[in-house]
Amino acid sequence: MSADHVQLVQRLYDAIAKHDSDTVLGLYDPHVVCDYSRVGWGDLTGDGVYYGHDGLRAVYRDWYEAWDEYEEELEELIDADDRVISVVTGRARGRASGVAVENAHHAGVWTIQDGKIIRVVWFPSRQEALDAAGGEG
Repeated sequence: MSADHVQLVQRLYDAIAKHDSDTVLGLYDPHVVCDYSRVGWGDLTGDGVYYGHDGLRAVYRDWYEAWDEYEEELEELIDADDRVISVVTGRARGRASGVAVENAHHAGVWTIQDGKIIRVVWFPSRQEALDAAGGEG
């Protein structure tokens, strides 16, 4: 089962890279919880936690409005029993400032149920995500 979960998260990143929003949204449960409260860069609207497909649309809209350019490099997917950890580096250029930034090696802990992503929690580092998921690194 966990190999299927890793493949689902890989499909998500592939769809994001292709800007395939229908596929991206379809991989999430309608009641998904996306928690960015542990990372400063994820709290664009002051909420930190986003709920459901409407919350996803809002966070992605706000995120892409903030950046003139944005790309994520998926570095690693880790099978953590019933969860998946993704380690990524994001690179962006601010829309208003023009400043280039890099957010290296942040990590998401993905929980999947019935073939859909039901929760993702973001952490500033790979190790913090491993600790939260009870995995070893």
